[in-house]
Amino acid sequence: MCFSASASFAASAVTSAAGVVALTGATKPAHRLLASIPLLFAIHQFAEGVLWLALSRPEHAAWARPAMFTFLSVAEVGWPALVPLAILAFEDHPRRRRLLSALLVLGVVLAVARAYGLWVYPVSAGILGHHIQYRLDTPWALRRTGDIAYALVTVGSPLVSSNKLIRFMGLVMLVSLIVTKIFFYDTFISVWCFVAAIVSALVVLVVKRAKRKPGQAYPSAALR
Repeated sequence: MCFSASASFAASAVTSAAGVVALTGATKPAHRLLASIPLLFAIHQFAEGVLWLALSRPEHAAWARPAMFTFLSVAEVGWPALVPLAILAFEDHPRRRRLLSALLVLGVVLAVARAYGLWVYPVSAGILGHHIQYRLDTPWALRRTGDIAYALVTVGSPLVSSNKLIRFMGLVMLVSLIVTKIFFYDTFISVWCFVAAIVSALVVLVVKRAKRKPGQAYPSAALR
């Protein structure tokens, strides 16, 4: 598997298109938050594309740190808070909403902690093989605890949803997380975020189904 600036820019283009389609099809304000996820992934992947160029071409070196911090701010700070919030807004099952609310609180706490870590501790990025390796010098115990919380809020939130497609998206993200941790441990942040960006295109199907059935926006009503 080989990634590059062109792969990141291509992922950005795909998720931009998915985001525009999803936002256009969103019929309720609560759905628009979920529909915006592919657009944020588009910014995310575009930033990494710029970082690829900055790391591989000396004439673009000045863009390395702005691109790196843009990517990491979305990945480390944005997603832990946005994912549970967007799925909570889309959910109407009371018990699942309580679980998602708890995950949202955890996500916000994690986002603040990760923002603090990016601000206080040294951060760097470099090309390792065919991937970008991000090095965050947060204390080991704090980093491992944060990684567990990160998986809970970003993967656990879609798995809690009563919407079958959102749960499927969460399952794909869980499998990709495990595979990426095993085979791309040193470049996990970059590789898994790339996969998650592509998976986010499923949001279009979620929003379209909700639009077709405005009175039954959540397919798995039997689980309520």
